Amino acid sequence: MFGASDTLPQQGKDWVFSFSYRGLTSDDHYSGTQFQYARKANDTYVINTQQLYDLSATYFFDKRWSASLSLPIVNSTWAVPTPIAPLPAGDRAEQNSSGLGDLIVTGRVWTFDPEKHPRGNLSVGLGFKAPTGNYKVEDSYPNINGTNDAEKDVDMSIQPGDGGWGYLFDLQGYMAWKRVSWYGSGSYLVNPRDTNDAESIIVGLGFGGNPAFASRIENSVTDSYLLRTGVLFPVGTTKLGLNLGFRMEGLPRYDFVGDSHGFRRPGYETFLEPGFVYTIGRQTLSLYVPIGLVQNRRPDPYTGAPGDATFPEYIILAGYSYHFSPGGAPSRRPTLPPGETPLSDSPVTPPPAPR
Repeated sequence: MFGASDTLPQQGKDWVFSFSYRGLTSDDHYSGTQFQYARKANDTYVINTQQLYDLSATYFFDKRWSASLSLPIVNSTWAVPTPIAPLPAGDRAEQNSSGLGDLIVTGRVWTFDPEKHPRGNLSVGLGFKAPTGNYKVEDSYPNINGTNDAEKDVDMSIQPGDGGWGYLFDLQGYMAWKRVSWYGSGSYLVNPRDTNDAESIIVGLGFGGNPAFASRIENSVTDSYLLRTGVLFPVGTTKLGLNLGFRMEGLPRYDFVGDSHGFRRPGYETFLEPGFVYTIGRQTLSLYVPIGLVQNRRPDPYTGAPGDATFPEYIILAGYSYHFSPGGAPSRRPTLPPGETPLSDSPVTPPPAPR
């Protein structure tokens, strides 16, 4: 779902070009909602870092219909101490991954005429995800006991792609009052493919011969989802808007369509999402810092094993967009009544799998 973004109504025949950034470090382990104190105390925790960049373009055919194309670029690492036992654990063996991710194309329509409903509206989006990203990136790293340093598939959480065609469904809405705007959005990515032929981290760390892991030697091609809601209000008479919201992103135990075999880390995290948006002419700048509230690593869908995963304490989301009208016409949105401020554009970046 990397690349989904909020887009307010335009007058038509306009382009919006956007660049978004997502940065995080995950190193806090949870099993269910229980923090794994022993892994932190023994220095055996995984460190997962992600730098994700998204380039997108949106064209508005008229006041209601638009289409977007989005392409992410991924640069990530995943590292676990090897050997992990006996204590003290050894140095972390780092896996690295970078490259283009999966391309997303989305069409959206505002359900109400923006000119007649300037204070609030609801958009419906449908799209698809093409498997343009590499889902079998390899790097050299050892087994969990520190042996067999060889080229192997890296962990699924840092693979640029997942190897499957996906289908995106999203809803976005806003309601503007005199000094505040409410917004809400929800996106769900359906991935019908069951598993790909990439070896899971179970194999990479040397557990592939254990019968207990026989059903999880390949990576699952998983669904994912993102929910956001909150309020944005202007600061004085400036073009600055402050935001306070709630965010939830995650990966379900079972896919909506198709089977859910293979290795996955189902779970979700909720966030308090403060941020700001600043508009300068046709340009919009935004910065959001979601702060983790609840982390939940859900059980394996077939074995029921609790497992664990790392979650970030916070995420950095930054965005820049430029509104362009061919022929030099001013890029503009439907006019609100005096004193009212609409929700400004903001980045909605992808929910990655728990790590």
